[in-house]
Amino acid sequence: MISHAAGAQADEEIRRLNVDDLDLFRDIRAEALQMHPQTFGSPEEDEGGEPMMAVYRRWLDGMILGAFRCGSLMGVAGFYVSPDRQSQHRGNIFTVYVREEGRGKGVGDRLIKELLAHAEARVEQVHLAVLLESTAAINTYKRNGFEIYGTDPAAVRIGEATYDKYFMVRKFSR
Repeated sequence: MISHAAGAQADEEIRRLNVDDLDLFRDIRAEALQMHPQTFGSPEEDEGGEPMMAVYRRWLDGMILGAFRCGSLMGVAGFYVSPDRQSQHRGNIFTVYVREEGRGKGVGDRLIKELLAHAEARVEQVHLAVLLESTAAINTYKRNGFEIYGTDPAAVRIGEATYDKYFMVRKFSR
């Protein structure tokens, strides 16, 4: 999957990442974890080392898109369907992050549109969770047809600070 979205410059592309992109993915995840620890993180990333890299390799075997500008990775977004048979009509978007220099330039919108195009042939609806404070991300999701359907109070705790999350869904018409 390679896309040169309408309105995007010729030096921009969105493509599926693979294990050959492991170092690029690790670097952008490290930045996301450092800049927004309340949004990103997993037990394996807390541990670091080989457990973290094993998770990254597994994620890259799935569906992680990368947005590139002039050869630099500007953003990422992932999609998966639960292996649970009773939930296979639902997809999930995760690990969406756009570097500062790519924000406000449609990078996030293009990533989400590409994921939704991939998802529509596979599931009936797509879910995600986003911090209430992430207004730019919420607006991106709303522009792409997502609706808020619930709130998870104090979903994340870092030190003494807690953060609420919205649950959002995009349903496909069939």
